[in-house]
Amino acid sequence: MNINTIIIAFIISVGILFSAKDNQRNRVTYISLCCLILLFVASFRSPEWFSSQYGLDTENYKSVFESCQSSGLNSFGYTLSRAIASYSGTFGIGFIVLECIIGLFTQSFYVCSFVTNLIFFIPLGIVLYRFSTSIHQLIFAFVFYVALIQVFLLAGARQIIAIGFDLMALLSVIDGKKWGALLFFALGVSIHFSSILFLVPLLLIWFDAKPLTLKVAHLVSFIFFPLVLAFPNSVIRFLGTASGYERYAAYGTGEISGGATTFIFMVEVLSFFCYMAIQRKELHNKPYLRFFYVMAPFFTLLAPLVQGNGTMIRLSLYFHLFLMLLVPFAIDCKFHGATKIIIYYMTIAILAFMALRGGGIEYYFFWQQ
Repeated sequence: MNINTIIIAFIISVGILFSAKDNQRNRVTYISLCCLILLFVASFRSPEWFSSQYGLDTENYKSVFESCQSSGLNSFGYTLSRAIASYSGTFGIGFIVLECIIGLFTQSFYVCSFVTNLIFFIPLGIVLYRFSTSIHQLIFAFVFYVALIQVFLLAGARQIIAIGFDLMALLSVIDGKKWGALLFFALGVSIHFSSILFLVPLLLIWFDAKPLTLKVAHLVSFIFFPLVLAFPNSVIRFLGTASGYERYAAYGTGEISGGATTFIFMVEVLSFFCYMAIQRKELHNKPYLRFFYVMAPFFTLLAPLVQGNGTMIRLSLYFHLFLMLLVPFAIDCKFHGATKIIIYYMTIAILAFMALRGGGIEYYFFWQQ
């Protein structure tokens, strides 16, 4: 089935309904409903279908979980040591430990998926609630998620968990809980090593990077964008070698794959719009904008890596996720009144078209396969 049609129809129709009385209670209800549906879709997909049709690792994660099940605490130590010995070269230690802990309580991979996806969707919902100011922003955010994020998180395991911990780290830094931020960041790295990239924006927020610094960094990212686009594999190999993970460096040894033009174009256009719309005075007067704008140089530079290897979406994903709210903030800075509402619905329509073109994602629940 084309799941995107159903999800987007729900997001837009229910969003319009709630926007008639745009208040805090309706925003909470709307966020909860949308996150619940997206959680359901991410948790109960068919591993076999997505692994065979989209090259996702869902079926591999199912196999890992099945190997991590234990009958009780007495066998937990043996199960954990065996799983670490078998999978530590491929998966992060934190992920293996988490799978073994969940395996103590259930033998269902789909219950496990539901629990691990909560690690992402709960902090995502908190971020959307704390920093959004209108239903229109939320409609854009959820349609953006479906169009440019959802398919990459349907593998349903390591990276969605790592991003969830990174969102918790972000919230902790914003709230001044620096030890909590370090803990959540370390958990994210233990799940998926690529989340170590999130350390840089966390430090920029930690040390309260000034608006001028953020604007200059964003501008510099545009200057280097053509270079990254022209030599994506060289950049991928450099990042892999610099991190000490030659397995990641190997992603940059293949031929240029192409096929990512639309994604790169959309991210760069939205990035440029944010650069033009959000001025230094807004970053100074509205400190919360800096928490999101700090991500802009990173998704501007990392998005073109997808041109070299499609799996490099995992690097950009940590950052372009924040376009869910950064673009609405930019719209609010640039436009006002009826014009602003028109711009919102124009961008939502474009994103919906992107999500539904070509039939959208062919989706099956696990009980359908």
